[in-house]
Amino acid sequence: MKNIGTGVMIVAAVFLAVVLVILPHNPLLSDNNTPESIETSSNESNPYPENVVNPNSNILNINAYSLNIFISQNKGQDKQPPSPDSPNIAKIVGLFNSYVENLFKNSLIPGAAVVVVYKDQIVYMKTLGVKKVGEFDPIDVDTIFQIGSCTKAFTSTAIGALVDEGLMTWEDTAQQYFSDPNEFTLQDPVATQQANMKDLLSHRTGMHENAGNEHIMDFGYDFMETLYRMRFIESQNVFRTKFAYNNIMVSFAGHSSARAASTTWPQLIKEKIFQPLKMDSSVATYQEYVNSPNHSGTHIIIDGVTYYVDPLNLDGMAPAGSLSCSIKDMSNWLRFQLNEGVFNGQQVVSSQSLAETHTPLIYIGTESDTELWYALGWGVMYTQGQTFIVHAGSTRLSATQVRLLPSEDLGVVVMANEGPEGSKFCELVAHELMSIYLKNQPVDPSVIPGEDMGELQLESTTVQPPATIPLPYPIDNYVGTYYSDYYGNIKFEKVDDINLNLYAGNNSDPYPVTHLNDSIFVDVYHQKNITFSNFENNIPQEVHTDRWDVNGGNGTFNRV
Repeated sequence: MKNIGTGVMIVAAVFLAVVLVILPHNPLLSDNNTPESIETSSNESNPYPENVVNPNSNILNINAYSLNIFISQNKGQDKQPPSPDSPNIAKIVGLFNSYVENLFKNSLIPGAAVVVVYKDQIVYMKTLGVKKVGEFDPIDVDTIFQIGSCTKAFTSTAIGALVDEGLMTWEDTAQQYFSDPNEFTLQDPVATQQANMKDLLSHRTGMHENAGNEHIMDFGYDFMETLYRMRFIESQNVFRTKFAYNNIMVSFAGHSSARAASTTWPQLIKEKIFQPLKMDSSVATYQEYVNSPNHSGTHIIIDGVTYYVDPLNLDGMAPAGSLSCSIKDMSNWLRFQLNEGVFNGQQVVSSQSLAETHTPLIYIGTESDTELWYALGWGVMYTQGQTFIVHAGSTRLSATQVRLLPSEDLGVVVMANEGPEGSKFCELVAHELMSIYLKNQPVDPSVIPGEDMGELQLESTTVQPPATIPLPYPIDNYVGTYYSDYYGNIKFEKVDDINLNLYAGNNSDPYPVTHLNDSIFVDVYHQKNITFSNFENNIPQEVHTDRWDVNGGNGTFNRV
């Protein structure tokens, strides 16, 4: 997989990296692209500006690499005076800002952005760091980040808009929009016939958790090819009885809504969400993201070193994870979500439809004092007498956290342009905001629904021991194409006497494969064994891949 492998792996004593640039130490940058900036004096001995809290303004936005403070366009609006019992929001964001600053400075994450909305006002917006490690272009309020699984709530909300218009109902079945069995069939006939929008959006179809991720991420299939192949896997659970997170089924709901509206899913999101919410920087597709001159790069930290890695193309599961948004645009999303579907005085989605997306449908589990359910593209978390609407998003190489406390009209979005450490950063920052506001009531950030868009096993590098049993047959005997109904074709091509390249499905990028022992090879990028067997005339007729023996797939392919 080029996106991961070419940027980060050192395996089998081979350094497999294309772009390896270490995060510079404390660059001092400025950003003059945001209107209404007020320049402050610099302190040459400290490249980070002093934290400034202005209780008379509605926003605190200090770029960690800038000497500018940005004032919200909400300033000057008439507001009701706070009641004596109201939280001191200026004090809260001041404490919060100190936490964000310190946490970011002690991380190796190249860039991040944070926004807090309170009672329909932006009270805090902050950008930190740079778009790409080793470069000096700072994150600003219009920089777009890939937000991964936080896309799901946009899909459910767009369906809510269609429900308002009478073009759909939440009980519409997938089969109404995909009636051709050559497009859609599951092994469970009940799920095939009865799975509706609520089932698809709440991960209760019975499908294996994460089934289909590999088809998009590794095999390069589009959505329709992936949906077709779901018929070749057994259900994991009885329909509507258990939660099992599945991006393909959520994507299925998004594509069903596009057919209901006689459009495409990206166009539906633009018309129903982006345009009315003035989310002018946000985009729905991979190509729009990489074409944007103001997009954040994607990264991974391994063994204390930050690497840039090419972003992932998630268009194959777009309604579950392909959106890219700026922190300024996400502030509008928060205001809309917390204001019962109203944005700038316009009822964009009815309060009834929006409330439906926040209504729990399937139980996930309980951890400590926290009970978690899943709604429609959102998690619902009950803890310490509070109800949070939450979701996390990760693309493996970027991270986002969205957390709403509707009873207090409070919401936060945190985005980072790195994967595993970025996810931790986003979780901790969102948790801290709510913790400060609620006077340190504990909320466990580790249970927030959401996931990266596929398996990630790159925290550290493992070098396999050298082969002790030589290849029993010439390397050419292992070359060829092998097939699985569920996964399709994989092809092995010779590199030299002990190395192969593996090509999966439609993916034109090779996975390097090196000999380990006997007829066992190892996938260099993922450190997973590949075992050839069932030899006829010294030629293997079967190969088993540990890498794809996951999520209900058995990982076995037969020679074509």
